[in-house]
Amino acid sequence: MAGAGRRDAHAEATRALIIRQARTVFAARGFADAGLAEIVAAARVTTGAVYHHFGDKKGLFLAVAEAVEADILTGLGQAAATHSDPWEQLMAGVEAMLEICARPDVQRIVFRDAPTVIGPAAWREIELRYGFGVMRSALEALIARKIIRQGSADVLASIMLGALIEAAGAIARAEDQAGTALEARETVRRLFAALRSP
Repeated sequence: MAGAGRRDAHAEATRALIIRQARTVFAARGFADAGLAEIVAAARVTTGAVYHHFGDKKGLFLAVAEAVEADILTGLGQAAATHSDPWEQLMAGVEAMLEICARPDVQRIVFRDAPTVIGPAAWREIELRYGFGVMRSALEALIARKIIRQGSADVLASIMLGALIEAAGAIARAEDQAGTALEARETVRRLFAALRSP
């Protein structure tokens, strides 16, 4: 049993290493120009290890894209944890998302390549799986405390998450990213403020 545990731990460590190195390569070159040979060399593994863990290059990219999404959620949680007020927790998370999504690796992997490589519908499902639950929980808590108007947390979460994804995409595509990020933060704050109870 101990040997099996060590093998599992080694396999998981190898998988994590490949994802880290692939993320660097995909961020620098994009999916189309990223070569498996470069990723394999950076991770110091065999091509067979990549195929074993991920199936193919697209499977590896999917794992990388999901890792980026998980990192975004971690950043949101850390930002929200700096506040005790539920409304300010939400706003801190929202602003952290916009800031994180301005990073070049996130821009390239999440906004440029993922919808094309994985497919718009499949990628939308992934975005909802990572962001939707967090947004819905936050809105449910605010509705329960009557901080925002009564309504369906599911519907509100879908709409507000969509707005955040589009705002982050606008920042990612902008020539003036600093100015666009400022405008996006102000616009998103006004959008969320419209939900507040009188």
